[in-house]
Amino acid sequence: MTTLCLLTQWAAADASTDASANTPSSSSSASAPATDSSGAAASATAATTTAPAATTAPAATTAPAATTAPAATTAPASDTSSTGGGSTQKAEAALKQQATDASAEKNLEQVFDASQPTYSLLRKGDATLYYTFDYTYYYNAAIDIALTSNSSAISRFRIEEDAQDTVTNTLSLDYGVKDNLTFNTTLPMVAKYDSTNNLTTMALGDVSFAARWQPVPVERGAMSTTLFGVFSTASGVSPYTINLNSDLSTGKGYYAVTGGASFSDVLDPVVLFGSLSDTIGLPVSGLNQNRAGAILTSFQPGDTMSMSAGLGYSLNYDISVTASYQMSYALQTTYNMVSAGVASRVVTPDMVAASINFSVGFRTTPTQIVNIGFAYGLTQDTPNIDLTVTLPMDVSGMMKSY
Repeated sequence: MTTLCLLTQWAAADASTDASANTPSSSSSASAPATDSSGAAASATAATTTAPAATTAPAATTAPAATTAPAATTAPASDTSSTGGGSTQKAEAALKQQATDASAEKNLEQVFDASQPTYSLLRKGDATLYYTFDYTYYYNAAIDIALTSNSSAISRFRIEEDAQDTVTNTLSLDYGVKDNLTFNTTLPMVAKYDSTNNLTTMALGDVSFAARWQPVPVERGAMSTTLFGVFSTASGVSPYTINLNSDLSTGKGYYAVTGGASFSDVLDPVVLFGSLSDTIGLPVSGLNQNRAGAILTSFQPGDTMSMSAGLGYSLNYDISVTASYQMSYALQTTYNMVSAGVASRVVTPDMVAASINFSVGFRTTPTQIVNIGFAYGLTQDTPNIDLTVTLPMDVSGMMKSY
């Protein structure tokens, strides 16, 4: 959706720029000569009125052929230069080409600019700030059963419920380093409420830094490819350092590096898009967390492979809708535990997470689009409800002032 919005925004911005450039040119070149030509017309009228007075008498007494030519060339020329010299200079100045008038050089420059490579990322030096509000609700119920030593009877049977509401407020800044290279950074603030245990928390989430690069320009009728990389920090509250009975986390607890590619193809009025990525989690050591009597000392997160695919449809110039499917496959994670002085290793199975996403984009200005998204989790480890609202904030004027 970002690619679609950027393409639309840049197209609108280019159109408005061209329109604003052409409009003053037409009005200035038409109005200035009209005002000054009235002064020139007054001088010409005075000269025409004076000339017949000087030529009528000689025409009656002298040969017409001899007197008509001098009267037409001498008298008007001398009268105009002596009585209307200032108006003549104004008329000549007005008829000179203005800076905003169209010219062959400017037309050639526009043709040259149009032939330059075109990218769908931010242009060099441009910046865009986004505010994103995200609300998720997650609920899960698990059955905890324990058997006796001979497995003949059930010693423990309980249902463990987990219900959490999470609100994330994120500021995301995009900056165009080059026409085909954009840097991004996100700053999330996370608030959580656990209704099962009546716990609340609010703290900084995991700050991330990303880069998007388009190796080839966008061409009409061809698929656009964008390569991206993300470095996610562990600035949020780690779930591996808190007290599980009294605290809540706001981050994933480890550093991660993501690399991938996204693709899009415009088939007006439909845009097809998709992405492939792989996330590598860095190992964490030096932990001392009590988990059901055992101490967690370190762990190695497994790689996560993700894919998404969808389409966007433009209802009109101001409203567009998108639908997509997202899935991730996480490899096993290895936990190193110590219980009663004995070290052990716990390996989790591979996990699959999937969701379907819908969003609607509303154009509020020629260059800004507000997106409202809704996602529904299809697997146990995804949120039951996910509502997202993204608002663009114009910082282009601020960036140009420096």
